[in-house]
Amino acid sequence: MLTLDQRLQNAISKRDQIASDAQRIAGRKEAAEKSLKSVEDEIRSKNLDPDTLDDTIARLEASFEETVQKFENDVNAAEEALAPYLEKKT
Repeated sequence: MLTLDQRLQNAISKRDQIASDAQRIAGRKEAAEKSLKSVEDEIRSKNLDPDTLDDTIARLEASFEETVQKFENDVNAAEEALAPYLEKKT
């Protein structure tokens, strides 16, 4: 069985460890907040709103998809238009 002095020392050690952990966590939080601000500033520098970035990305992806589809359709139409001239006579 632990004496009161040992229990007190254990409690003090735990308290000190918790205080150390809390400081380390606070440091991590501060670093993460600085990184977040840096990323948000970079996004804003490109005239985009960080709060609507997901919507902007979705719109850009949809536009890209439409553009690729149109390009594919145009290439296929050109291929069909040229086909009669590329047929080999036997």
